[in-house]
Amino acid sequence: MKMFNAKDTKKTSKKKTWIFMLLIGILSVATISCDDDDNDDNNTVTPEPEEEEVEEAWITNFVVSTPGGGVHYLYASEEVPENFDDPSIGVEIGQQKRVYSFEDKVYVYDNNAKTVTKWGVGRTDLTFAVEGIMSLASIGFNTLAFFPAFISETEAYATNFREGLVVEWNPSEMTLTEVYNVPVLESVQENASAGEFFNYILGNKIIAAVLQSAPSICCDINTEAMALKVGVFDVETKTFEYKTDDRVISANVRAFPDGNGNIYIQPDTDNSFIKEYFGLTSDDPSPHTILRIDSNGDFDPNFELNLDELLNVEEFLEASFVQENKIILSYVDGNDGLYPESFDDRRDLSRFTPARTVAIDLTTREVTPFDALEKYDFVIPYNIIDGLNYYICFARNEAGDFISFIVRQDSFDSFTELGDYGTSGAQWVGKLWGD
Repeated sequence: MKMFNAKDTKKTSKKKTWIFMLLIGILSVATISCDDDDNDDNNTVTPEPEEEEVEEAWITNFVVSTPGGGVHYLYASEEVPENFDDPSIGVEIGQQKRVYSFEDKVYVYDNNAKTVTKWGVGRTDLTFAVEGIMSLASIGFNTLAFFPAFISETEAYATNFREGLVVEWNPSEMTLTEVYNVPVLESVQENASAGEFFNYILGNKIIAAVLQSAPSICCDINTEAMALKVGVFDVETKTFEYKTDDRVISANVRAFPDGNGNIYIQPDTDNSFIKEYFGLTSDDPSPHTILRIDSNGDFDPNFELNLDELLNVEEFLEASFVQENKIILSYVDGNDGLYPESFDDRRDLSRFTPARTVAIDLTTREVTPFDALEKYDFVIPYNIIDGLNYYICFARNEAGDFISFIVRQDSFDSFTELGDYGTSGAQWVGKLWGD
């Protein structure tokens, strides 16, 4: 029989204590491990998937007629919209605006505030956000005829000849760079308009056709002052000059390049009525001649396209483009409509008379019908995107009101109508990004 031994009891007690502590340690580790697992499950944040960028984005500007006047809207989309019958899908920017785009930004000129606002467009959701505002009010820039010439992301120009201004500005910073004073453009006729609208970049020159001598009412006219005029600003030397050519009564403010370093200046539509109502003779400048300007900003003395020698022009409407050495233009033929009874009624001729559209070979002067655009009364070039011309085209409905379309030119005589906008007038189309 084993006798109780205090020493053995101590050994057993120590052994049990050690085993007990070991079990506690194992349980503690297990508990901590479980807690860690629980914490991992509760605290891990699953990253949300990144929004994908829109591969291709377009900007269009529409004007919707209201009793208080036309209201402008901006609309960003993945392709040119087919229609714009729901203005709520766009961003309303108000009245008396001019909208243009350059690279991936949109620029809006406000004629009331005399400001230019730059809008950015979100690359994932196509939402608009203001990125800068530049004021032109302090320099006296006061015109609705704002058509910027973008040279680069940091260099752009705007002109206002009626106030003698050429403005250089930085689109990236939205700040004025320099203001150049140029000779003020004044009307040379009583009751006549004077001014420029579109600017065209040709080499290192900015060229704007000038409307100066077309009167608004009948019937006195200063024949000695009649001439086709352009303003030429050199962006390298920062110099300006008006250049005139007295072969034509007056210029239309819209010109068009041929892609070969020339710009064609077309006659003003009102020239068609000046000869008849103002008593002009064959010795006076031509009402319907198209002239050409070279890369130096000079009129080509060896080029003159007198439409009256080729067509029975009752009213010249619009030249649309020059390609493949042919010019495309629209006019009202003298066999198609009744000449208006007065100068003040001159708009009724094209309003109720179908236009004819023809192609004229600039070398042979051969005239052929151009049916690809016969649907439209006016075909106005507005932008070149990915090497293709885009046009805002207008045709009259049965009520005599203009409806607008955006049309892409795929080749010389092939066009794709991208959108029919009814009386919600399309004003601008541009591509922001994409292949």
